[in-house]
Amino acid sequence: MRLNKLSMAVHAAAIFAASIALTGCFSDDDNNITSTPSVIEPCSSVLNAIQVNDMCVSTTTVSSPAKAAQTPGTAGVVVTNHKLITHLGANADLNQARYTRYALADQDNQQPDAILVAVPGTLGSAHNYFRLAENLMIKAKAAGMTVEVWGFDRRSTLLEDTAGLDIAEKNRDVKIALDSLFGGELDLDLSPELNRRAEFYEQNDVPFMVNWTPQVHSQDINVVVELAREAARSGNVFLAGHSAGTGFVARYAATDFNFSGMGAEEPGYAKLRGLVLLEGSGGALAGEPPSDTQLDAVEAAADGGLYAAAQAGRISSYIALPGLSPRLVASTEVLGMQMVFEDTINGTQNILQQGFGADRNGKTNSVYQQVEGLVDRPVPVTAGAAVGTFQDDDNILTPAFIQLSMGIIGNSNADGVFTWLDNDQPLPSSVFVDNGPAPTMLSNQSLIWGVEAEPTNLKRIAPSFFVGGTNYSDWYYPSTGLLLANNAAAGGANLGLDTSRLSLPIAQGGRGRSDIVNQTQARKIDVPVIGFGGTNGLTPVSGLWRSFANAIAPCVTMTCNGTPRMLSGAADLSAFPTYGGSEGGFEVYMSEGYAHNDILSADDDANNNVIDPLLAFIKRNAQ
Repeated sequence: MRLNKLSMAVHAAAIFAASIALTGCFSDDDNNITSTPSVIEPCSSVLNAIQVNDMCVSTTTVSSPAKAAQTPGTAGVVVTNHKLITHLGANADLNQARYTRYALADQDNQQPDAILVAVPGTLGSAHNYFRLAENLMIKAKAAGMTVEVWGFDRRSTLLEDTAGLDIAEKNRDVKIALDSLFGGELDLDLSPELNRRAEFYEQNDVPFMVNWTPQVHSQDINVVVELAREAARSGNVFLAGHSAGTGFVARYAATDFNFSGMGAEEPGYAKLRGLVLLEGSGGALAGEPPSDTQLDAVEAAADGGLYAAAQAGRISSYIALPGLSPRLVASTEVLGMQMVFEDTINGTQNILQQGFGADRNGKTNSVYQQVEGLVDRPVPVTAGAAVGTFQDDDNILTPAFIQLSMGIIGNSNADGVFTWLDNDQPLPSSVFVDNGPAPTMLSNQSLIWGVEAEPTNLKRIAPSFFVGGTNYSDWYYPSTGLLLANNAAAGGANLGLDTSRLSLPIAQGGRGRSDIVNQTQARKIDVPVIGFGGTNGLTPVSGLWRSFANAIAPCVTMTCNGTPRMLSGAADLSAFPTYGGSEGGFEVYMSEGYAHNDILSADDDANNNVIDPLLAFIKRNAQ
């Protein structure tokens, strides 16, 4: 869709505050739509689970062997920060792995034929996969399979103080949620259901986050993969990633989890039946070997340099971009609750915009007016319109990595509050912009192509913003640490998927620093790979997977027959090279008109070129 005058006005007021990190679109009661089923607790026989739509959803936190330096829970670390003590206690342990299990409610006690472990990307949490999980599992059931999706959460999500939000969810009272997060700034009396308000961490509160490196992340993922291998029939586990998560998937597959440098290798890829890359290209080998100076810089960064810089405030502990503050990201949980509790995306005025009592400081006493980093809308809007006017893919200031195709602003209702038209309602033709034919070369000025779709339904996924033990958005995405050794500015080198020059023992030509990173297996990855892109997203042409296909080994599983990963275009810049398909263990599917996050959140209709190919990939490669 193109911006109408209201959307333009909203963006003119908001500048870069496009971080309302959600996904989805479904309609409202005024248009005779089907209401979202209420959250049901408990869910059949699963302990601490809830039923949402057709799914049984439960979140589990388990100990991780990755004991990151300076991190609460690591030996010798004493917690002194008063916020951490208030939130997590003096014995806080952040060396944990967490995942959310999605199973169909009528299959929750069946052994899954396969499990898809799914890693979110930048600012994403496990519920990024909420809608994809539902679509995939329903389609699998119809095909006679039991499939589960386990959404992975980075350990950074443990820093989210959601105690008050959990109370609000239990009481189905969005005002409790607002008070928990922002009542102090509004000078509200503490709700009787709460005993305190949420703690928010500033950059200097959590400098230890820079030590949560790609290797720490891979070890956390490995905990979940191993649990999934135990749970799935014949150990049928597939590892998926979205956006930056595809890089984490590639690094996991390339990692040797035997860090001793002695004995048999324990490659990540060998634990998996296949890799799934959603709107991200995975990774690549470095263009040239790293210099000694670069390797020195990586070691210095890992051996305390990053931590010292974070302590001194020279670098960020978590992502720091305009409009992406933890408070703003957390506010989306309040909007999600309002939509679900009102059973419509277009109920009363967005609660973040409502005034509570008399004006203060010359402003309305609302969250938007009183809380730093949150930006008001120039007109009254519903909760659905608050989300849509910021996150729709054609709003010009919305960062691409949170974009969705999700309808258009509607008219004002009887109360003068502007609504949002969901994708199951009649939409004007202006929404379906034609971006032209597919490009032929990667050197084309723009790679975006095709007729834009509006495949994401807000009401259907509104529960994903808050429901249960996880949420949609990572409030404290640990960007600096996750770039170690993969970004010259953060760690002194771009080592790519093969870190042998740093990781291998000295006798084998390395520096013996497998404790920093141990990606020595990239050229041996021999499992099937499938990629999915949206033509209006960040991977709009299949040629963007070329580097990963060239980096890994030929596929040798029983579903591959010796066909190369690439049949043509391996060494050129063609936008659409020919991959080896299922026979060669490398497939790529494009969904026309999909934005970056639509790949996960889209309805499963005739335009969805994700669910059917993904299920076929899982069925074909499960043993």
